[in-house]
Amino acid sequence: MLTYVRKAMLWAFGHTMPDRAADWFENVVLTPRSMGGGGGGDVVPFPDGAQIIRVPYGHGWIVARQWDSGNSSAPSVLLMHGWGSSSSRMAGFVQPLLDAGYRVIAYDAPAHGESSGTRTNIVDSAGAALQIGRHVGPLHTVVAHSFGTTVAAAAATKFGLQADRYVLLGAPKSIITQTIDVGEVLGVPRHVGERMASRFATRLGIDWSELETDKMVARLDAPVLVVHDRQDAVVPYAHGVAVAEASRFSRLMTTDGLGHRRLLTDPDVHEAVVNFIAAPDEHVMVERLRAG
Repeated sequence: MLTYVRKAMLWAFGHTMPDRAADWFENVVLTPRSMGGGGGGDVVPFPDGAQIIRVPYGHGWIVARQWDSGNSSAPSVLLMHGWGSSSSRMAGFVQPLLDAGYRVIAYDAPAHGESSGTRTNIVDSAGAALQIGRHVGPLHTVVAHSFGTTVAAAAATKFGLQADRYVLLGAPKSIITQTIDVGEVLGVPRHVGERMASRFATRLGIDWSELETDKMVARLDAPVLVVHDRQDAVVPYAHGVAVAEASRFSRLMTTDGLGHRRLLTDPDVHEAVVNFIAAPDEHVMVERLRAG
């Protein structure tokens, strides 16, 4: 009953005061809400032995953790979490990657976890990814989840982040379309969401169509592993398929029953990711044949 009343109030707010509603909605979508220990999937603790890194960014800091496998020249893997999450959600990948001989870095995006800030956006987050990449690079692989996949693609194609390979878990095709869709489910009229997106894009000087994940992934000159679950209730499976099909050098791993977040703690996913990262170049740099 309370949810119905809240949706009705948002619907009325959006239709009677659309500009104010758009301002309110922008503040909501740019202020990450922590999922804490919930959100599906077990919480895996970080392995011991991490070095805490604080990298200046903007008026604050980006906080990261780094684990060394014992080899000072080991290739580096950067872990990027999703919206409203933190680096702790990526902890399940750390030990398998260390066991495989990699150096592992996991960081909290702006306004997330232990990093500074209360609001962030795709441009801010991509800039932070570049800053971290420069600080800990060169990078062999970026492993990203959900919103982090769009951040990784934007950082690579718009800001110059460089990595040899990319792993994209639960990737949305378009974060702005998904945001507007979620707003509708909550009761925010679609025209309010579209107004918010348009005004925000004008203010930042961006084109949302150029920040669609599949379009950016199509410009990556690197192998891409896309992992998506058929029962993902947060980002539909079709999004992962579209992102995988956009890449010239892609593999799609389909899971069943893990949803959006249990991808991050599943041993089979960990094994597939490590195998993809460790595979010789000739096994992953195989250009897909396209009809015509």
